[in-house]
Amino acid sequence: MSTAGQRGRDDTLDLALIKRLKELILQKEYRGYLDALNLALAEVRIEECGESLVPLPGALDPRISFSLVELNVPVAAEERLLLRVSVAEMLNAAQRALPAPYRLVVRDAFRSAAMVWRLHHDYVERMKEADPALDDETADIKVRNFLAMPDDPVPPGHMTGAALDVVLAGEDGELLPMKGDASMFSREELMATFNPDLPPAIQQLRQVLYDAMTGVGFHNYSREYWHYSYGDAYWAVRRQEKLAIYGIPPSTR
Repeated sequence: MSTAGQRGRDDTLDLALIKRLKELILQKEYRGYLDALNLALAEVRIEECGESLVPLPGALDPRISFSLVELNVPVAAEERLLLRVSVAEMLNAAQRALPAPYRLVVRDAFRSAAMVWRLHHDYVERMKEADPALDDETADIKVRNFLAMPDDPVPPGHMTGAALDVVLAGEDGELLPMKGDASMFSREELMATFNPDLPPAIQQLRQVLYDAMTGVGFHNYSREYWHYSYGDAYWAVRRQEKLAIYGIPPSTR
């Protein structure tokens, strides 16, 4: 992929690790993926900088809006609309970098440990309802392939205040179509940031978002076109220098 966001940063990325993780996902090697990722995460050094969380309403460029994704667990919006100060400032910079008429829309940000555990329980139960033959261990492994957990080797990005889910809207604030047709692609194919089989208009929108976000220092999780982070362990693990500056925020311990 040749993009402005990627050029000039390839030399800082651990391309061998990224390639290996992508291969394991394509092969549906769920346990192998977790083992490889956790082994790499264990090598990350976290030096918490102590930066505070900031409530996003009032801290962001007025062009940035909020449309929180609906979750099946009880949590107030104000508990989710938090980011580290520097990460919020980077998000403002990404908005300024966007070409007209695009606007950023925050879909999710901070998650507490309690919230993540509730999400895990909900996902496991729904998987078992869909497939009664699924045992607890297998369901747990599958959920952990798309939901980072508090008992992972490092804190999940959303729990650090350094990760967020973000998409694009037009000038009128309406969300733009960035997902694709679920009848034509698997969930994994729809979620992956870059899928050359998706309609060109969707590929273009994802590229616009990718360029703006990575251009100011965010890193995209390639399995989720909407997920970006900076400074957390998952950001660090994909880099040759595996140092994270954000762990669990001091105010939430």
